[in-house]
Amino acid sequence: MLKIKAGKDFWSGVMFLCFAAVGLYIARGYSMGTSGEMGPGYFPVVLGVVLGALGLLLIARAITAGDEPVASATIRPLLLLVVGVVAFGETIEPLGLVLSLILTVAIAALAGRESGPLEIAILSVALAALSVGIFHFALRLPLPIWPAL
Repeated sequence: MLKIKAGKDFWSGVMFLCFAAVGLYIARGYSMGTSGEMGPGYFPVVLGVVLGALGLLLIARAITAGDEPVASATIRPLLLLVVGVVAFGETIEPLGLVLSLILTVAIAALAGRESGPLEIAILSVALAALSVGIFHFALRLPLPIWPAL
């Protein structure tokens, strides 16, 4: 059995391989074209190959070098991050950008154990203010800022 010596490199490599597989799968029906006249499948295929090679390189490095143990995968943080993203998508229209971002950051913060309530509140407000500045004022996207009353 293979002994993985660098857990972060190993899981990063697996992640890159998964991204590569998804990209190559999606681009399978597109025409490639040539380097001079690229088709719609050229960039996704090249990117998939590069990501796959990088993933294999990281996995090989994790097997051959390092002394960090592989951490066990926990589902709770991943699930909470997915729930946060889904909550943002579902609440952006009825609650507006500010409240949906605060809710999303609060849900995502539950995935970690390092932040306290004050830090989460400050981060939520700062990200909401930054997002309003970027998306509403700078980019002029037609996003609701507050709930429609």
